Amino acid sequence: MMSEFSIHLEARAPELGRWRAYRVEAGRDLFGSWVVATTFRRIGSSGRTLFQAAPSEAEACRLVAQSLRRRASAPRRIGAGYRQTEVRDPHGMDEPVSAP
Repeated sequence: MMSEFSIHLEARAPELGRWRAYRVEAGRDLFGSWVVATTFRRIGSSGRTLFQAAPSEAEACRLVAQSLRRRASAPRRIGAGYRQTEVRDPHGMDEPVSAP
């Protein structure tokens, strides 16, 4: 997948035993179709990656936003909030993005 956008998030709460990492990437595959790859793992492990096909760039953006909204609810669900550790956007939006 040719990554057009990626964001890496981490949630760390040693007192709760929470060591989580989350990465969302969106881009086109070799055939020009949009794909959103979501990787979640415990920090230090290889984790699991799920791929979702999107018929358009707008749909890929919707899937990324949906994933980020879910991560924004982490303090309530797991007791530790995610923070951005890396954002890559070749279209010039490499500044931190807050989850809606």
